[in-house]
Amino acid sequence: MEKIQKIDLVKVDDARINQVIDIYFHWKVLDTEIKTLSGTRGINFPSEISEYMACYALNLYVNKKGTYGDSVDMENPENPLVIEIKGSSAENIFAPNSFSPSEYFDELVFVRLEKYDDILKIYKTGVSSEDLKKIMVNANETVEDQQKQGRRPRFSIQKMIIDKYNLEPDIIFNIRSRSINRKK
Repeated sequence: MEKIQKIDLVKVDDARINQVIDIYFHWKVLDTEIKTLSGTRGINFPSEISEYMACYALNLYVNKKGTYGDSVDMENPENPLVIEIKGSSAENIFAPNSFSPSEYFDELVFVRLEKYDDILKIYKTGVSSEDLKKIMVNANETVEDQQKQGRRPRFSIQKMIIDKYNLEPDIIFNIRSRSINRKK
């Protein structure tokens, strides 16, 4: 409990997820319109949207303060788990994700948006912040090496975790129909 005392938890109920989904569709329109100006680059998938959707689908609490993880799993109130959620909507599935120099979490959840189908694939990776430190970000450095230098390590979660360990999505969230399909 000590690790979650300085955070502000919010339960994502049906009303809140409906609001988030409405915002998601506004983001899609804006993303498309911005691409007409830039020619290629749109707007990154907002973490607020991916985090709220993942929390809804996984029955987690959102951490509104944004410190000490993005969310908390309160399934066992005596031992709440800090969850870090990283999302991607990039057309290149191996686009890099970045991490802060001082990350702490019990589990990393990866959220992959299939934007054209409005499908969110949610992976519970089983990777903690301690496990993350061992991942190589280039030929000579680990995540931990770069964190110790005060840098933001960047690597592809899809390549270095999802594909490497042959992970399948734990949940597929159909945004349009608001349906949740859990892995059997």
